[in-house]
Amino acid sequence: MTSLTDPGADSPAERVTEALRRRGGTASASEIGADLGLHPSTARFHLDRLVNQGRVRVSRERRATRGRPRTMFTLEPDPIEGPRSYQMLAEVLVASLARQSDGPERAARAGAEWGRHFADQDVVALLAEVGFAPSPDPDRDDRIALGHCPFIDLATDHPEVVCPLHRGVVEGAVGHPVTLEAHPGATCFIDLDPTLSSGGSRTPGGR
Repeated sequence: MTSLTDPGADSPAERVTEALRRRGGTASASEIGADLGLHPSTARFHLDRLVNQGRVRVSRERRATRGRPRTMFTLEPDPIEGPRSYQMLAEVLVASLARQSDGPERAARAGAEWGRHFADQDVVALLAEVGFAPSPDPDRDDRIALGHCPFIDLATDHPEVVCPLHRGVVEGAVGHPVTLEAHPGATCFIDLDPTLSSGGSRTPGGR
């Protein structure tokens, strides 16, 4: 049986959280990146996710000298310590979507809304940070192979909603329709060229 407790104790988000704690709870993306050996934009990606989760707040640095104030990130107090059951939450939400006639469309819209938060990021870097192990097609700059699915358990059980959600994330990030050629458990492909994309997800069996 799959554990319902979130296994991500050593996830990038938790490492960033611990780096913030070591700096007294407040730091810039550049400082966190330097501490963890990450590019500042990668550190900012993880910090922004923590902000969206309500675990970190953003403020502008107060400077006594001239210069552009830095964006600072501060840990919010965690009122409850204990395990997080994100796997169970994801299973409940995905199963609910799968039972709805417009579940795939809802999933794609939700993914696009989330993806728009990262519209200024390189899409390959974004997919890498999420855990898709992307690699550009050497023959086509607009085609990306996804070597790993970080949500494979859910995608295997409910590809009809999980795959459109993945596609929606990419569409939100790049700002136009894309096509996802989904093969849960194997390599998937994303076509980024809007002139070729159908704005849909193709999965085995026509789902």
